[in-house]
Amino acid sequence: MNSYRQNEINLLNNDFDKPNSSINFIFGRRRIGKTFLINEYTQNKQVLYLSAFETISFLLIKIFKKSIDKFFDIENFDEINSFEEMMFYLSQIKLNEKIVIVFENIQELIKIDKDFLINLNNYWIKYLKNMNIQCIITSSFLANNFDKLQILKKAENIIKLKSLEFNIIKETLPNLNYESAMLVYSAFGTNFKYLSFYDDKKDFYENIKDLFLTYDSLLYKESMNILKNDLNDCLTYSSILYAISIGNNKIGKIARFLNLKSSYLTRYIQKLVDLMIIDKILPINENHSKSKFGRYEINDNLLKFWFCYIYPNSSEINSNKSDEIIKYIKKDFEDKFIESTYKKHAIEILNNNWDKFLDYSPKKIGSWWNNKDIEIDFIAYDLKTITFIDCKWGNNKNIENDYKQLEEKAKKFNTQLEKKYIIFTGK
Repeated sequence: MNSYRQNEINLLNNDFDKPNSSINFIFGRRRIGKTFLINEYTQNKQVLYLSAFETISFLLIKIFKKSIDKFFDIENFDEINSFEEMMFYLSQIKLNEKIVIVFENIQELIKIDKDFLINLNNYWIKYLKNMNIQCIITSSFLANNFDKLQILKKAENIIKLKSLEFNIIKETLPNLNYESAMLVYSAFGTNFKYLSFYDDKKDFYENIKDLFLTYDSLLYKESMNILKNDLNDCLTYSSILYAISIGNNKIGKIARFLNLKSSYLTRYIQKLVDLMIIDKILPINENHSKSKFGRYEINDNLLKFWFCYIYPNSSEINSNKSDEIIKYIKKDFEDKFIESTYKKHAIEILNNNWDKFLDYSPKKIGSWWNNKDIEIDFIAYDLKTITFIDCKWGNNKNIENDYKQLEEKAKKFNTQLEKKYIIFTGK
C-alpha cells in the first residue's frame, strides 16, 4: 500500500540510491508529520537520529555522542566539547553500508547556536560529504532568509510538508458520511494523531465535548502547547491567531480588532509565517514582492477551530459549562466556519481532478479579490479561457442567483479571455 506521503518518500529514495552523500531538508510546522514521514521512509534503512531539544549545548553534544556510540556500538569515553568536534568524531567512523543521519528539530539547535546552519556548511565540506550517508535535516521554522544559506544550496531536496488532504478522513474514519467527514475535517484537520482520538460511534458534538471541553481533555491545551514550544510571548501570538480565526485576515483588521498598531504586529505575524502556523495569501494575479493585498490564514484546521472556539471560552471550560459552549459552537459552526474549510477541500479537488471540471489544462488556479468587497473563491485559466469558481457549502436553493452573482463579480476582473463559470456545492 502506498504511503500518504509517497511523493516525498519517492524523492528521498531516489536520492538515497545515488552513489554519493547528500543533504535533504524537510520543513513543516509542528504536528504536521515530519517524524512520521521519516519513520515511514527509513523502515528498511539504518538510521541514526540526532534529535535536538532545548538545553545547553554541552548537554546536547553529550547526548548526541551517546546516541552515536550506541548506534555504532562504540565504547569511547573521550569528551567532545563542540559541534565541530562531534562532526569530526562522526566522520572517523567506518561505514559498511549507506546510512541515514537525521538531525531532527534543527530549530532547537539554532536556539543554542544561531550560526549552526552556517557552520553546518563547513562541517559538511570538511567532515560529512565524504561519508556514505544521506543527511536529513528537519525544522518547524522556515525564515525568509533560509534560501540564502549555502547549506540549502547543497541540498538535493527541500521538502515543505503540507497538511494531508481531506480524503484521509474517509480512509481513517470510513463509517462517516460526507457531511460528517466535513465536520471532522473542519475541527480536527488531517493529523493522524488527532483523528485517532475521534470516536465515530459518537456524535460529532459529543466528540468535541469529550476531546476539547474539559480541563483534562486530550485537546484542551493542544494549540497553546504548540505555540509554547517555539514562542515566548504567547499572549500576543495567541491574540493574533484568535483575531484571524474569527475572520480578521488583513493586518489592518487584525490591528483594529486588537487595538494595536499594524507596525507593532508586523514582526509577530512574520514569526507565525516563519513557523508555518499561518500563510500569507495573495490574489492570483498579484506580485508577491509588491502586493499590499495580503491575507493571513491559519493553515491547520484544528488550530483554527481551537482559537475560534476553545481559546475564548477557557473560563467556561474551567467552570464545567461545556453544554453552553456546545450551543455556542452549533450556532455558527456549519454555516460560517465550514464554508471556509470547504473551500480548502474544493481547491484540493480542483488541483487533483481539474480535467473533470475544465476542458483545458490550467496554467494557474488561485483565489482573487480586489481592494473593495469583490471576492471570487477561485480562478483558473490558460492562454484562451478563464473560469470563475465559487464554493457554497450550504443547501443551494438559489443556485441561479449564485451563478448570476458570480457573473457580476467576474466583470471586475480585467481579462480578454473567454469566460466560463462554475459553482461548487457541498450539500
